[in-house]
Amino acid sequence: MATRWDPNGVDEADFLPEPFQTADQVSLAGQRQTLRWYRGVITMLVLAAAVSAVVGPDRDGKSEVAPLLSVAAFLVAGYFWVRLRQSNPQAQWYEARAAAESVKTLAWKYTVRARPFGGPADSPEADEEYRAQVSDVLQTFEDAGVLQPGSAPEITEGMRELRAADLTARRMVYLRVRVEGQRTWYRAKSEAFESQSVSWGLGAMVLMIIGGAAAIAQAAGILSVSVFGACSAAAAAVIAWTQLKQLRPLAAAYQLAAKELDVVWGKLTVIDTGEPQAEANWTRLAGDAEDAVAREHTSWRARRAFPR
Repeated sequence: MATRWDPNGVDEADFLPEPFQTADQVSLAGQRQTLRWYRGVITMLVLAAAVSAVVGPDRDGKSEVAPLLSVAAFLVAGYFWVRLRQSNPQAQWYEARAAAESVKTLAWKYTVRARPFGGPADSPEADEEYRAQVSDVLQTFEDAGVLQPGSAPEITEGMRELRAADLTARRMVYLRVRVEGQRTWYRAKSEAFESQSVSWGLGAMVLMIIGGAAAIAQAAGILSVSVFGACSAAAAAVIAWTQLKQLRPLAAAYQLAAKELDVVWGKLTVIDTGEPQAEANWTRLAGDAEDAVAREHTSWRARRAFPR
């Protein structure tokens, strides 16, 4: 069967089904909302601690403004925290991402004829198996509330067209768009998270040093402003933020996933498309590649706790 696809111009957006698009947007919205509320909580708590150092006593030696400002900051932080707990966007973020990646993995497996969707391009058995597995995913995440009821296990025209292409074209698209794209993403994220982890860690250390020095200076009577509490709160906020973002664990996990995809890349590129067992080898190895991606995502999800 002929195909109009140019392997050099194919992108995931050309064929991924609608349930992936929906879950992806829900996940991104949940991520933005989670980080926004957490930023608000952390900022207000640091502000509450810093007010006492910035706002000193008045001319009569009394200070009524600082306590009121601190209480106001605490109340705002409490509001943000209540909203975070009630709306629970973090669970939406993780669950929807799990749904999106599960659908994407199945779509790629079907599209490039990876196991368990190998065989000829026009295969009612593969179609039925794909729809059954996607239906299971959709049912699971409909119950979790991140997908709308009635989502269909769609097979797009783009999926069918690429599935109908010969092995050379399918391999070219899969290596360029999926394996290389995912490998590049993992490497970039790993480097970025490692850099952020180092930067935040240095920031926390600097705050601790400043706070300790300020406390000594205040005890010696050199400094009249209490900076120690504000520095302590800011350092704690930095540590809490890095724990929320899971920077160092994710940097290590993504680096490992990139190396695993390097191995997969090597195996897929040496397949001789002219040999009799080429399709069987491709079906197995492409399935291994998708399993590697799915395994990292499963580990990412398992490391996260869903606040309730």
